[in-house]
Amino acid sequence: MILIALGTASALMLAGLREPGTQEIATPRPPATPSAPSLAEESRLYTPLRFEDLFVTPAGPRGLSYTTTCQGLAGKAVRMEGHMVRHYHEDTTVFLFTAVPSAHNQAEYLLADSLPTSLVHVIMNVRPGDSPAWRPQRITVMGRLELGPRQEADGRVSHVRLLCDHVADARTLEVVELRKPLALQRDRMVMGPPNSFRPASRTITAQASQTTTTP
Repeated sequence: MILIALGTASALMLAGLREPGTQEIATPRPPATPSAPSLAEESRLYTPLRFEDLFVTPAGPRGLSYTTTCQGLAGKAVRMEGHMVRHYHEDTTVFLFTAVPSAHNQAEYLLADSLPTSLVHVIMNVRPGDSPAWRPQRITVMGRLELGPRQEADGRVSHVRLLCDHVADARTLEVVELRKPLALQRDRMVMGPPNSFRPASRTITAQASQTTTTP
């Protein structure tokens, strides 16, 4: 009696059936989120290089010297695994790269330097207004190895540089995009060097804590 009162179509719906001559309508599924492209094949074109293979240890009487392995790869395509230093370089195309997670405060650079000796300056191609943004994950950087002392914008002398072609997650080798507009990097806006989005008056530098006296 209840099924008759509801009508034929409603009764069939409640019973899990469909009216003869009708087609079942499939519920649309949301599109799958595309995964980041993998650089697994591309990575084979780059020779692996470890941070411990950059310099001879312990250092000799003349200081640090490059290992034979490192010298042999100068100017060639290499790949290195490590972590971005949590630090905002004055050159917006550069980020610092180390074997283990590290942080660096530029205001304390002249007083104490906690960064390891096997430090790599990674140089990226970025659009104006963009800069590499810190990521906590372990990454693989692929690029051309460049050796030799060079004065950097932050006053540090770099000895190992990697001219970056690709950045990937170290475990999956999926592409990682580090470049991000400066205006969206809140930490850099507070801690980093002055730029068009952030006036010099808000910069935290070693010079800000120094006073100059006139004799």
